[in-house]
Amino acid sequence: MFLFNKSKTKAFFNGLVDFHNHILPGIDDGSKSISQSIEMLNLYDELGIHQVLCSPHVYKDLYPNTPQSIGEAYKKLLKTTANHAVELLGYSAEYMVDEFFIKEIKSDDKLLAFLNENVLIEIPFFAELNLLEETLFLLLNQSYQPILAHPERYATIKTLDQIKTLKQKGARMQLNALSLVGYYGKDVQEKSLDLLEKDVFDFVCTDAHNPFQLKQLQKLQLSRKKLKAWDNLKEKHISQLAR
Repeated sequence: MFLFNKSKTKAFFNGLVDFHNHILPGIDDGSKSISQSIEMLNLYDELGIHQVLCSPHVYKDLYPNTPQSIGEAYKKLLKTTANHAVELLGYSAEYMVDEFFIKEIKSDDKLLAFLNENVLIEIPFFAELNLLEETLFLLLNQSYQPILAHPERYATIKTLDQIKTLKQKGARMQLNALSLVGYYGKDVQEKSLDLLEKDVFDFVCTDAHNPFQLKQLQKLQLSRKKLKAWDNLKEKHISQLAR
């Protein structure tokens, strides 16, 4: 297949707000230190991404973060990077959909939403979809807008019809750009490219955990046909966050 590679990687990512990443230091499986977070910001600048909204894991069994722990980590990073070319827009979270998250929604505690009450969620990679569908219903009933992170990576989401059903139930879909470069393996790469062309995604983010992953995005190549789908997705991403 003929691949079309824009001469500057910035052309792919320029103008995007990355709202899914793990740049906050020391609170999940992402950045390990302030210095590593700064290295990630430098790489964001090289990619052409100049606005980042931090989204660490909230997963009771592994990363039991709270608004307080996330807020403290954000303040430390913000203080160190106040004059950086990449702007930190604030923080939210990537919530794991499990029974603890269901209880949190039902408790009426304010979730860490961002930009028009969006809430970023994920599911275990081999999870059944019943709990996800219940979560979508509960979030929508509380006027949140659920965004499902990286649907191309889940083993239980295999078909276009499944994604369409989830979208009908209120989920918007966020593609990991790393999927397109084969970072998670060939199967996920092929699945993500197919779904990109079928226009099922609403957003694209990095889900970067470290500098190495951001460097992988410098290798992004797309065929002319996929490039058109990418540009459409990028336009959709920007316009929806501007509402």
